[in-house]
Amino acid sequence: MAHPIQATQAQDTTTVARLTGSLTVLNAPDLRIGLLEAIKTNKPKVLALNLAGVDFVDSSALGVFVEARRQMTASDGSVTFTNVNDDIRGLMRIMNLESVFDFVDDEGEVLGSAE
Repeated sequence: MAHPIQATQAQDTTTVARLTGSLTVLNAPDLRIGLLEAIKTNKPKVLALNLAGVDFVDSSALGVFVEARRQMTASDGSVTFTNVNDDIRGLMRIMNLESVFDFVDDEGEVLGSAE
C-alpha cells in the first residue's frame, strides 16, 4: 500500500502535506505518524492538507485530522484543507468539520498568505 503522504513542503510558517489515494483505517497510522512528524519537525503556524490526490476518506482519517488540529492549536496554529473534492467536502460538512477547519480552493492560496 502506498504511503498516504506523497510529499511535504515547508515554506515560511506553512507546511503543506500533499495526500494521495484513499485515506482509510489501513493507512491512518502512517498518515498520523507523517502529519505529527511534520508538525514536530517544521513547527508551522499553518498545516495545509492538500487533498487533490485523495479519492476517499473514512472516519479513521478524519480522526487523524482532528488529532493534527489538536496538536496545531496547542501551539496557536491551524489546519487548512486545500483542493478538497465535493464528496469529501460533503462528508466534512455532514460531520460538522467545516466549523473546525479552514478550507481554501487551492494550495497556492495558503502558500501565498504565508509570504
